[in-house]
Amino acid sequence: MEHRVKIAAITCEMPRERIRNDSPVFARLPETPARWWRFWGIEERGHFSAANDESELLAAERACQRILATMGLRPDDIDMLICSSSAPTLSDSAGVLPHAGVRMHPRLSRVLRERLGVTRALAFDTQVECASFMLNMNIGASYIRSGRAERVLVVCSEYVSQMLDFTSHSCTIFADGCAAALLTRGGEGDVADLIAVDQFSNADHYEVATGRFRHEEGDTRKEGPVKPYFTLSDNGQAELQEFVPENVPKAVARALARTALTPADIDFFVFHQPSPILVYSWASGIGIGEDKYLISTRDTGVMVSVAVPHNLWMALEQGRIAPGDTIVLAGAGIGWGFLAQVWNVDGIVAC
Repeated sequence: MEHRVKIAAITCEMPRERIRNDSPVFARLPETPARWWRFWGIEERGHFSAANDESELLAAERACQRILATMGLRPDDIDMLICSSSAPTLSDSAGVLPHAGVRMHPRLSRVLRERLGVTRALAFDTQVECASFMLNMNIGASYIRSGRAERVLVVCSEYVSQMLDFTSHSCTIFADGCAAALLTRGGEGDVADLIAVDQFSNADHYEVATGRFRHEEGDTRKEGPVKPYFTLSDNGQAELQEFVPENVPKAVARALARTALTPADIDFFVFHQPSPILVYSWASGIGIGEDKYLISTRDTGVMVSVAVPHNLWMALEQGRIAPGDTIVLAGAGIGWGFLAQVWNVDGIVAC
């Protein structure tokens, strides 16, 4: 017997510290051309800080605890915990993990499982960068649909500011944040369900945007430490526009082709949030107006895997998505992966 899958709840945990474009943290950058700011459309973003008792682990713990409390669940009610975090290590800048310091393995899921007390849950991490949330939702939904799980926590928590090169313009793009969602088995008569999925990958453009161990760009004498830094190729801004605009609409079209639906039948689109120019190009390629999606990068920056769930949370908070709506989640992740999902939703709790 196949079960329906419901997005029951979603929440976000955002950094307290807001970083504007004129912040001293960017003082080491070479002059930034106006076209750079226009393309990315970012005015401020958030960075986690140990001084504020923040890290990707603590944010994830708070978000999950909020969902459990809001939904009246106990830790042992959770069957599966799926986590994503793009930094190559799990930080312990807040000093909550004894003897840990910086941990590479096991990653976020294992530590979060213990701290939440969801010790009955199967816990694991995935990595598709900006597209991780959608992959995790698909994995969780497949377990629920087949009867192998009843409740799944999906967590994306990003502390990318710890791997930014503050002598490179790319440091202005990315931001920290956390989101958690609860998937549950649908009850009899529920309309909620994941009704179609499309996902594909293409590594032809792998080098455009990636993480590398290197010196800072500003360290021309190569005397400083070698660290993992996010790296956008010199012509990356232009290269992104060559292949990213067409592939997200392609994924959406392929997902909708598995249903009897057209873009006009979709009540709302939840997109990954890179450059607004890229989001506009996706909407244009799909053939939808601005009333059917939100752009949030101006105030958030690019939160990697957190961008899609945060955009969903915002749409719910603003009343843009109602019970009974059909929505599409869609986006791209560096590497590159392109994903789209079609959901029927019914009373998602935004907490």
